[in-house]
Amino acid sequence: MPILSVIIPTHNRQKYAINSVETILKNFSDTEVIVSDTSDDTQIFDSLVFWINSGRLIYKRPNEQMDVVRNFEYALGFASGDYLIYVGDDDCVGPEVEKIAHWAKKNQIDAISCPFCATYGWPNYKSKYFASKFSAKLAVRKYTGNPIEIKSSYVLNQALDQLGLGPLGMPRLYHGMVSKELICKIKNKYGHVFGGVSPDVYNAALITYESKKIYHLDFPFILIGASGESTAGAGATGTHKGKLRENSHIGAFKNLEWHNMIPEFYSPETVWAYSLVKAVELINDSKLQPNFARLYLRCFLFHKDYHVETSKCFKLWIKKIGNIKAAWHMFRAICSEFLYQFKRVWRRFPNIKEPFPKAVVFDDVESISVAFKILSECSIKDSKLKLKNNI
Repeated sequence: MPILSVIIPTHNRQKYAINSVETILKNFSDTEVIVSDTSDDTQIFDSLVFWINSGRLIYKRPNEQMDVVRNFEYALGFASGDYLIYVGDDDCVGPEVEKIAHWAKKNQIDAISCPFCATYGWPNYKSKYFASKFSAKLAVRKYTGNPIEIKSSYVLNQALDQLGLGPLGMPRLYHGMVSKELICKIKNKYGHVFGGVSPDVYNAALITYESKKIYHLDFPFILIGASGESTAGAGATGTHKGKLRENSHIGAFKNLEWHNMIPEFYSPETVWAYSLVKAVELINDSKLQPNFARLYLRCFLFHKDYHVETSKCFKLWIKKIGNIKAAWHMFRAICSEFLYQFKRVWRRFPNIKEPFPKAVVFDDVESISVAFKILSECSIKDSKLKLKNNI
């Protein structure tokens, strides 16, 4: 049984997946990779036959087209490692990832979250504001290598209070590390691990709620990639929003029943909010209360084309909780959003026009395998991973 399973669901992004899989398997001997491929051809299989025959690459082609959530759940069933990581097909794991998994196992850690301190833009990645300044570049921000224990109730309630902002500090399978033991526990209790319409937020809520021991490790054990065809690429160019049912991501979900308290249009905020609310409904703990005010405020501020959809849900929410409570929650939401935006701008100041403020940037990085090599050399040179034997 390997110490680590890296799971990569993919669809028609063969060149990225092939490069990522080869990088992982060449650099980590106690790791298996599971690829769930719903692509239109078998290019990935044909290119990675050697690794499939070695037994270290488990390649699966579902017999039917699946939405992203079903594909994530499907791939989960083939993992045998003590710890599991999901990455996108244009991502990779970072250096020392097996060492981290062994440390987690020894200390019986349920889940570990990873900061986005190492990001790579593939050559075709472009930004709405910075154009091609992200392209073929690896950006590495400062990291300490220190593990910090997290209080699960705090990070889950933080995500609920800032509904629509994503998983925030919650540990998760996608771009994080979770023990298989915990995943089996969740699957036995709830019947599945992934749900909603976002594969990261939904499982993050279940993992956080069921974990007894979680850590945030300030070290890039995940190398975040962004390509022109990825969700990150769509977000960077401003094409990550629109009518809900017309979106290709949402269109793959058959018979989807949208939540009546969440504005019905496609955006990061609404997708994340829907997935988190559905997870909380499944958990069925009265202490967990989503803050819809924060979601509505962001929809009003940043999605002006969908004010009608937002107003409909907003009025329904006011009717449900009453005018006084709604006014108080909106006041808190306005204060929180102001502070959030102030901190975001302050972190970038005085380098507001720079795409990589306070980061070391490596240019002309042609693939994520090259980015991994550079990041590994940086980490080895700095020797910043600080794991205590017993915690």
